[in-house]
Amino acid sequence: MRNTRKSLSLLICPVMVIMLSFMNFGCAKRLLSEKIAVKINDYTLTVDEFNELFTELKTDKDTPEVRKMFLDNLINRKLLLQEGQRLGLDKQKDFLKSIENFWEQALLKIIIDNKIKETSGSISITRREIEDYYGKWVKENPDNPKTLEELYDTIKWQLTRQKQTVALSLWMEELKKNAKIKVNKKVLGIE
Repeated sequence: MRNTRKSLSLLICPVMVIMLSFMNFGCAKRLLSEKIAVKINDYTLTVDEFNELFTELKTDKDTPEVRKMFLDNLINRKLLLQEGQRLGLDKQKDFLKSIENFWEQALLKIIIDNKIKETSGSISITRREIEDYYGKWVKENPDNPKTLEELYDTIKWQLTRQKQTVALSLWMEELKKNAKIKVNKKVLGIE
């Protein structure tokens, strides 16, 4: 029994050492990626955060010179933002209204883009639809010598956009139908 415990402890000990070394390696790797790369007054940026911002730049070149230019621009932006906050500009009504407008526009774009992606899979354009559209176009533009094949992709894109617009309109009508909307037209001067 004693030999079994001793053998077992001899076996467990190296396994524990290996596991601890992997854990330490993982922690070291995490700490390296969390290492502060930039500090501007109270603002800090880790290596990972800097790389993520740099990647969002979508530049063709990743050179030390381009990274330095990006860093300089980032520092200038953060200093200006900090100065704006120090002056209380971030609490002014105009600023808050512009934030609200930006938030609404961004959310509208995202929801419409998502709905377009969702409906795009169910939209199909037939050759016949393209030919019919081309026939109408030729009647309206008799002096334009472009062939159906030259305009095929453009017409298909245009018909797809039209069907997406119809799908979005139907979806909007459904949203309205399911919503509780009350409007006092008299106080708005509409009636």
